Amino acid sequence: MGCYKRCHLVEWARDVSDLHGLKHVAGSGGVLRRLIWAVVTLAALGFFLYQTALSFISFFEWNHVTKVDINYADELEFPAVTLCNFNKYRESAWTERDLKNVGTHLGIIDEDHNLINPHLYTDEFKQNLAAVNWTALEVEEDYDMTEFTNRTGHQLDEMIVECTWKGSPCNSQDFHHVFSHLGNCYTFNHVELDQDRHSTISAGAANGLKLTLNIQEEEYTPSNDLDGAAEDAGIKWMLHHPSEPPYVKELGFGAGPGHHTFVATRHEQISSLPFPYTMCEEDGSLKYFDHYSIQACRIECETDLVVDQCGCRLVEQPGTAPVCNPAESHECAHVVLVQAVTGETESSCDCKSPCELEVYPFTTTNVKLRANFIETIYSNSTTHNFTAEYIENNLVLLSIYFEALNHEVIEQLPEMTVFTILATLGGNFGLFLGGSVLTVMQLLEYLFDEVTASCASKGSSNRVGDSRANLTGKEKDVENAEDGISIIDMGKDKSKDR
Repeated sequence: MGCYKRCHLVEWARDVSDLHGLKHVAGSGGVLRRLIWAVVTLAALGFFLYQTALSFISFFEWNHVTKVDINYADELEFPAVTLCNFNKYRESAWTERDLKNVGTHLGIIDEDHNLINPHLYTDEFKQNLAAVNWTALEVEEDYDMTEFTNRTGHQLDEMIVECTWKGSPCNSQDFHHVFSHLGNCYTFNHVELDQDRHSTISAGAANGLKLTLNIQEEEYTPSNDLDGAAEDAGIKWMLHHPSEPPYVKELGFGAGPGHHTFVATRHEQISSLPFPYTMCEEDGSLKYFDHYSIQACRIECETDLVVDQCGCRLVEQPGTAPVCNPAESHECAHVVLVQAVTGETESSCDCKSPCELEVYPFTTTNVKLRANFIETIYSNSTTHNFTAEYIENNLVLLSIYFEALNHEVIEQLPEMTVFTILATLGGNFGLFLGGSVLTVMQLLEYLFDEVTASCASKGSSNRVGDSRANLTGKEKDVENAEDGISIIDMGKDKSKDR
């Protein structure tokens, strides 16, 4: 039986198999020649297995390559532009009720109702403060911080002196009000605007957005919730995708009064591979925002930290939790927010990069305004009468435009896919062993035939054994006698032959 299987394997290798090495190993050549072919075949098999192992290791390392393309477009959608004043509360908008409920918490007055930094306020504000009848006012537990922040913040019609989009005037309908850590902010080209989003068909400053902004420096009110922005005067702006929330205080850029700031931007689209190639986040992983972005993730994380520790949220934070009152905002929420921004909390905000990202890298330049010339422009205006000194201290010109009408597409691609590894394995199999998929089918067919033949032979042996076991004693004696006669006859035949 063993000789049969060995002989059958040799015949299969010599006559059926397409593996070139096996044909020569099992061929009719001399021993030395077949030995040499056996060594070469085993070496080729070893190298093939080595390359196969490397291919699978590379596949499960989930490496990727980056493809960079420059696509030219006939039209590009303009980014959203969010504008905030560095100042959060206007001095002239404060009321006696505001001072009673919020003044001490924001560091405006002390417990005795005296100004903490009197040299930073106008004489009019000091006079109004001195005339307050504090005994007639009470602290309100349900004081509305949202209404206070909106009312005392800089208003759109006062902040924007002039606006043009591609040379044509734009108005308040082109801006959407949003709250941020800097209070009232206004977004041009916001996704929630009723009108269609703005796009441009040509690059250059003449085909972009131009804004003349009034920072109203005389209205600046120092408060303890501005942190690092309290020493600045000007506009903080941020470019972002229209569907992404602004995170101006941490990621915005500044434009100072008395200058014209030119912002030449580009459009980049970045596509990252999801897990297991990278740890990027896809849309649908946030509670308060449909579109995932780093700033949306940070805002949501900060909100959750404030709500968990304070039981309320700040005005600018999303969600359905109640807005903190002045005491809660100052004593808890703002403290937790600063700790979250600076990474001092135990549960830090670990925000991963989104899988699909659209960014607007830019370069900026600044030139000084000709205040005397601008003064003549507004000298006959019925709404604005600016002096040269006021222009130098309060007006900001901001021009934002595409520097080129193209967009860069950065895309991550798998270094090795299923088809790639199959092609690699097939190439190595053919190169080193001279085989293909059909060769594997031959081997499987041979194994199937051997297994079925072995099972059939075993079943036949079992049936013969069972039939002998069922014979009676006399039948066995007769069969044994017949076997003995057969053996004798065979002996006689052999004697005759001899």
